[in-house]
Amino acid sequence: AGLIALCSGLLSRFFAGFSLDRSATDATICKSRAFIVWVSATASSWRITYATIDRYCTSCREVRLRNLSNLRYTRRAMIITVVSALTVFAETFYCHVPNLRNAPLAGYAQNMVCRFYNETASALIYVFIPSTILFIFGYATILNVRKFTLFNCTGGAYKRSINDNEKDRSPIDSNVNCSSYPIDYIQHSFSCSMSLFNINIE
Repeated sequence: AGLIALCSGLLSRFFAGFSLDRSATDATICKSRAFIVWVSATASSWRITYATIDRYCTSCREVRLRNLSNLRYTRRAMIITVVSALTVFAETFYCHVPNLRNAPLAGYAQNMVCRFYNETASALIYVFIPSTILFIFGYATILNVRKFTLFNCTGGAYKRSINDNEKDRSPIDSNVNCSSYPIDYIQHSFSCSMSLFNINIE
């Protein structure tokens, strides 16, 4: 989605430098380009936001929150995002027209009402709301990782409940290493591995 938005937005600027931008003169291309740019950019921004929320869920110690990190909810979130972006920016097929003067682009919103709606919607949906969610859940993820690191390094051990089902996802303890990890356990694991290696050779 990000690559589509980047190519759709930059190609028109590149061709405009050589007076070859068809979106500046053709109404269909003008409307389609604006629609594709806004929808794909919004989808890309929200997918990054969903990735941050997913990392927060996997960093939680509660089973209920960790179970929210699965492919089913991810697909639903992506579908909702694309449908919402299509609905919000459908106005580009009416508002955007080519051959405009005194505008940032030759193909742009035709009046102040359309420009106000377009700029406000893009600022909220594409920038402000995703950035706020990213900050909140990113900070919460850092707090969860710090809590787990302190708990693990002080001698505590995180154990799953026996009633946890197979779909339960463990927290991101594999990414957290403590300098106080028991040396005896490491030596025991290494000796077992070497024993198995010698048996396989024989």
